[in-house]
Amino acid sequence: MHDEAYLMSRRASIAIAAGTLYMGFRYFYNMSKSGEENQTSRFEAPPESVNGCQLMMERLKPLLPCMECCGPDYPRDAWNHSCIHPHTAAYSCGCLYVPGNPNQHDHDANEVALCEALSLEMAAILKGVSVNLSEGASNFDPLFFTANRSALKHKVVSAELIRSAFNGAIYPSAKISVAKLEENCPLWESFVWSDGEILEPEFEENISKWRILINWFKTQTQLHSPVFVEVGDGNKLSEMNFGCVFPRLVVALTNTGSLVGVCAHAVQT
Repeated sequence: MHDEAYLMSRRASIAIAAGTLYMGFRYFYNMSKSGEENQTSRFEAPPESVNGCQLMMERLKPLLPCMECCGPDYPRDAWNHSCIHPHTAAYSCGCLYVPGNPNQHDHDANEVALCEALSLEMAAILKGVSVNLSEGASNFDPLFFTANRSALKHKVVSAELIRSAFNGAIYPSAKISVAKLEENCPLWESFVWSDGEILEPEFEENISKWRILINWFKTQTQLHSPVFVEVGDGNKLSEMNFGCVFPRLVVALTNTGSLVGVCAHAVQT
């Protein structure tokens, strides 16, 4: 059992760190736009624009806490004690940039708009909902990855597809679990409050929003195969990575193969 004061302190420190990281990335992007980025940087800066897709800091918001360092200066590797690569960037299409990995963009503009609209609608349904198994609260924010025109149209969401969509940003040894979005599925308890006797009436409001989302998917003709996705299982990522903030996603596929959903995070020290 964790001390409540400790949890609040932990939650506050993660929030402050994420905010600091957010401002740091904003500074980096602004410097890039002015052509004054640090030439001695050890990683390749992302291009500001690729085939009409613009760097957009807001797209990275739900992943920022998962990019924050959670360990000592030594030992560490390129991920610097985080589950998501600390030099990840995001574009207006939702796709992620990771230094050294492909950065291809060939999207239909209507598909980008559709992905954004659907992810915003999902986030609105889950407004005020937090991940269940976590030492700190976090909101579900829009997250999507627009497919390239030539991309394969996947029929189901798999761990391999999630890792591919993140373009190598997820720590290689991080476990990825996927479960169909339905009540009492294997990941239900990880996402949804389950102790109704203690948490009434908050419990009823929380679970009702999840049921609304499940039913919402049943009415969507442009989305299919909705799932819970758990990235990282709370165990140490490696002997070189003590990251303790992990993405928690609800995503589905569009008819053209884009991944659309929402993302929060779980703090598990």
